[in-house]
Formats: sequence, structure tokens, C-alpha cells
Amino acid sequence: LKILYPAVDEEDTPLPRAWSTKDKFNYIGLSQNNLRVHYKGHGKTHKDASSVRATHPIPSSCGLYYFEVKIVSKGRDGYMGVGLCAQDVNMNRLPGWDKHSYGYHGDDGHSFCSSGTGQAYGPTFTTGDVIGCGLNLIDGSCFYTKNGHHLGVAFQDLPPNLYPTVGLQTPGEVIDANFGQEPFLFDVEGEMRELRRRTRNLISNLSWPK
Repeated sequence: LKILYPAVDEEDTPLPRAWSTKDKFNYIGLSQNNLRVHYKGHGKTHKDASSVRATHPIPSSCGLYYFEVKIVSKGRDGYMGVGLCAQDVNMNRLPGWDKHSYGYHGDDGHSFCSSGTGQAYGPTFTTGDVIGCGLNLIDGSCFYTKNGHHLGVAFQDLPPNLYPTVGLQTPGEVIDANFGQEPFLFDVEGEMRELRRRTRNLISNLSWPK
């Protein structure tokens, strides 16, 4: 993680390294050093949705932040969401349904931006897939990846201090998180180099007053 985020002082702004045991709804179970999330509710209606937040918000000094989740099992219906949310968002919901909550959902491939109505965004995802979520802290945009492929920008103008989050809704759903403790499937270092190159070009193209 030091290699990915050299500008982050973890004594001041710790990086997310696991899911929070406190910051979650009752139907979420955690295991494997709080990196594995499983659903343990009834999953009858959307009222049984359950989410969990990471232990810390994403430090703004990251520049570009990224995490991945592996779908270990889609369970009964594969109603799963991956994304970002603020600290005060209700955890009895899937990511993206509420204000300051943003999610990409597996059952329909839609992106949800602070709304119960999704927008067509990417492919669906299921057992065996790896879904990544990247947050550009310079321009406030968010993108997703599926199995190492960039799916394009999903959200713009995101607020600061967001947490990684996942939500599940039907029995048997299990996902594992990778906050950078293992190599990512997606080439996020290449993405960071490209972002730095674009930023440098932007600066060099600005016309300074003579």
C-alpha cells in the first residue's frame, strides 16, 4: 500500500484495510480478517438489504484510490452492490440507493447514484467475477472494472470522505475484498501513471500571463 499511495500519512489518515465490525447492518457476517462478507438474512424483499463500510474513509491524498472485490458466490439472486458511501448513509440498503451513496449492481449491471433508480452502465456480474472500484480524488470521478477491464466513468463530482462499501441482499452471497494487500487484477499503477501524465499535460498547456 505504501507503493500505491506514497503521499498518504497513515498516522494522520489511515487507509481502509478491512470491513468495519461495527459499521454494518445485522444481516452482514464477516470472516477471514474482516475481508470476507457473507449475507445471513432472509432476503425476501429489498428491506432485507444489508451493507458494510470499510474501517476508514479514503484519504484525499491518495490521488487515485482503488479496491477490488471477488464474487465468491452470487447466492440465490446475486443482488449485490459495490461502491462508495458517506459515513451517515443507512446500512439497511444497497450501495447507491441513498444520498451520498454510489453503487454498481451485479443483477442488472446498473449504476446507482444517490437514487433507487439505476442507469444502464456495465455488464452484470456473478460468481467468480472480480469487480474493482476506483475513485479519482482530483476530479471526483469514479470508475469500475470487471475482471481487469476498465468499464468507464460511472459517477462524477463525488463528495470527499467516502468509504468503500458493499451490499448484499439474498442468502448465500459471499464476497472477498482486496484493499491492496494482494496484487490487483486491474493495472491500477498504469492508470495512476496515465492520470499523472494527463495532469502534467494539463498544467503545461495552461497559458500563464507574461
